[in-house]
Amino acid sequence: KPYVYKRRRFIEGFIMRIMISGDGPHAHHYIRLGWARVFETIGHQTMMWDIHSKSPFDAFDEFEPDVFIGQTYNLNESTVKCIKERPNLKYALRASDWGDMQSQISSDYNTLTANKKEISFVEELCKTGGPSFVYNHYHQRWMEETHNKWKDVGVNPVSMLSAADVFDYMGGKRRQELVCDLGFVGGYWEYKARNLDPYLLQFSHPVGKYNLKIFGNQGWPGAFYLGWISNDRVKDLFLSATICPNVSEPHSQDFGYDIIERPFKILAAGGFCISDYVQSMAEDVFTDDEIPFAKTPKEFKELVDHYLENPDERIPHMQKGQKCVLTKHTYFHRVSTMLRELGFAEESEKCDNVYSEILNQIGIKQ
Repeated sequence: KPYVYKRRRFIEGFIMRIMISGDGPHAHHYIRLGWARVFETIGHQTMMWDIHSKSPFDAFDEFEPDVFIGQTYNLNESTVKCIKERPNLKYALRASDWGDMQSQISSDYNTLTANKKEISFVEELCKTGGPSFVYNHYHQRWMEETHNKWKDVGVNPVSMLSAADVFDYMGGKRRQELVCDLGFVGGYWEYKARNLDPYLLQFSHPVGKYNLKIFGNQGWPGAFYLGWISNDRVKDLFLSATICPNVSEPHSQDFGYDIIERPFKILAAGGFCISDYVQSMAEDVFTDDEIPFAKTPKEFKELVDHYLENPDERIPHMQKGQKCVLTKHTYFHRVSTMLRELGFAEESEKCDNVYSEILNQIGIKQ
């Protein structure tokens, strides 16, 4: 049954000013927006700072944050100075990969790797207290290999997995104009095409065999590409498509640690996801048959064909998947972890309590 939770502010207790820096309209923008919505829901004033449109001095002086969520790779002398001028500021930084695993990954892969300049900025900050933690969207098991060298400068790496925004992905409706065999939302460019072509575009031919609908803000090579879709209709696509494919980037498949946001969103909406195999996704997160995984394009096609012919067999996966995400992997869960790591245990508990109320209203048992 469709359910829409209306965001409201819970302003009991003290109110913090939380500033989240952003650097463009890419996937991480929506993750940060998901955090911001949760912070606002539990009563905190939140600002999304576009680092390209306002200087650090203006942003910090105008908003005077109590908490700052930034990135190591965006640090510069001005941002470091603004942080150091505020000894009571609590802050955390998304960190580039810097760990033992780097030696295994060649330049053929589009991964974000720490450079000497950002490392030196963090070292400088650690001399005056430093960030409460650095984070990335990998499972903690993998953070010990991809980010362990950040410990050498005095800061702990913490997992902050991607998740689902319940405000965006709950309450979808099946819409006839979005009904299809396979529905996908995402961009297309050369690096991602290394996996998108064999896994997803195999369903574009022969023409007419599969009803494939692809939306996104970058062009795709085929008539199945239907352009941009508004964010409020994505959840409707996930419910209208028989199958919502998930295809990861090359380094995710080959090294197993990078889980993207798409499967969390599909499952939260109540959709059925078939995914390429990413070790951490299958072993650390979706371990109870929530998602059928395929290790090759051939296996992927076999799964698609099977579930198109036997759509009722999707239901147990969909039920398990939605419950898994809603009880473990929403941005309420991530913000709760963030607050706890920042030293705000009571606010973390408040976040948990507010989300428990939401689950009770939806009728989900934790």
